[in-house]
Amino acid sequence: MTSPQNGPEFLDRHLLTGMMDIMTDHVFILRRESPRYRLVYCNQAMATFMRLQPADLCGRRLDEIILDPDLYERIAGNYDKVLDAGHILRFEETTEGFEANQVRIFDTCLSPMPGTDGNSVYICGISRDTTARREAELALQQANETLETQLAENRELHRQLEEEAIRDPLTNLFNRRYFLESLTRELSRAHRETYPVTLMMLDIDHFKELNDSHGHSVGDQVLVEVSQRLCAGMRKEDVVCRWGGEEFLIMMPGLSLADAHVRIMSWRRDHSPMAVQLPGLSLAVSFSSGLATAPHHGTTTDDVINATDKALYEAKTNGRNQVRLYRQPA
Repeated sequence: MTSPQNGPEFLDRHLLTGMMDIMTDHVFILRRESPRYRLVYCNQAMATFMRLQPADLCGRRLDEIILDPDLYERIAGNYDKVLDAGHILRFEETTEGFEANQVRIFDTCLSPMPGTDGNSVYICGISRDTTARREAELALQQANETLETQLAENRELHRQLEEEAIRDPLTNLFNRRYFLESLTRELSRAHRETYPVTLMMLDIDHFKELNDSHGHSVGDQVLVEVSQRLCAGMRKEDVVCRWGGEEFLIMMPGLSLADAHVRIMSWRRDHSPMAVQLPGLSLAVSFSSGLATAPHHGTTTDDVINATDKALYEAKTNGRNQVRLYRQPA
């Protein structure tokens, strides 16, 4: 006769237990003894993690194995959810409250399982230690965040360098190179869409004498003050440039010569002469201005800038502190 211990039933159980014990995942079965749970099986990996042997764990209640009340409530609560749901659920569980030195993270799959007697209810679970994977994911996330921060800093530095390349360092107005590029684009667009582009060149009267009398530091402060008030008096679409020294060049797209003249005269009523208050010093600064417009006075950048410069020269040679419009030679 075949002995019960050597029969198919014993062989199947022996092989199944051996298979479970070579797994690195934690495999366990608990029986519901409302409202508690009793461990009826665990594999060697789980027992080793608990620093015990399977025989020392099996048969004990869950609250006798997990002594930390918060950890017990979290784990037992997951079991309750699985039984209420009646199907497989997955949870992320930690050993916080179990190990003082290191908290482990487990991906746990739980399934309700009825007993063969029709009355008993079991929980079958498999837990995989995902601590290393989560730490790697966290390290990768932190590396990505660091890289993104560095990229953002590089983009900001690139933006600053681009901004510095088109700005005058003293007044923060656009520089000559940017103005010429902008004027070239605007004249091309204006030619296609048939609208005027008016330029105004403005010069601070007697600026050399101001520098000679009060020093270049005072002259720089006057340039900054004039720049700020010029920008405040212009439209958003206007381009204000420090053309060089004490000269400024303003592009006003869409404004005819007459409309631009009205706007500049209005600005001059408020700012010419301009009262500039400096520590221990009060100055009255006046301006000479010349206006020209495209396409009436030129269709290229050189033509319209030269026409504006000639109008400014006429304002300066006729006594300064005035605005002159470009007059084409007869």
